[in-house]
Amino acid sequence: MTVDSHSHGTLSKTLVRTQAFIALFILLWLGGFNFFSPSNFRLQAGVHGLSTISAVVAGTFLTHRAYHLIRGVHINFKSLRYWTLAATVLNFLGAVSGNWVYTRYRGEGGAKDWILAHAPTFHNVMMEFKEFVSLFPFPLMLAVTFMLFYYGDAIVTRRDLLQFVGLLMLIAWLFLLLGFVAGLTLAKLHFL
Repeated sequence: MTVDSHSHGTLSKTLVRTQAFIALFILLWLGGFNFFSPSNFRLQAGVHGLSTISAVVAGTFLTHRAYHLIRGVHINFKSLRYWTLAATVLNFLGAVSGNWVYTRYRGEGGAKDWILAHAPTFHNVMMEFKEFVSLFPFPLMLAVTFMLFYYGDAIVTRRDLLQFVGLLMLIAWLFLLLGFVAGLTLAKLHFL
């Protein structure tokens, strides 16, 4: 390997990591902004915003690892185990904090009443869909985390399990993204 190609690789990694950290900072700032909202539920909204954005970021990172698993490319399984554990915890926090915010959504004079009065189709289709699709990432990531820890390094010899784990990670990310977009749409329609 020449010095030029090595520098290029190091520079590329540095730029990618810098870009990722800047994007993460901006996204977390967006979720943290909920703590300063003009609402009595700013704590719930802030915790939910930070946990869901963090879950989407971790899930997106894991989708890149999922492609490697499906293709059979070697990756660092120790790191993958801890990333999936973190993603599982973040998905759990997102679901729990989402149910915490949901009490305000369904409460008297809450967003549900406003949306039913102004956009009933949105509630009847999008919110009913969101209520369930947002819960799927946690059990899927829990299954992925369990398999990676249960099989340990021996999972490398099981190509079928690696592909299954990769597929579960991709499906979890899809559900996570669908729920996230529906939640952002709800927040745009009516602020909690």
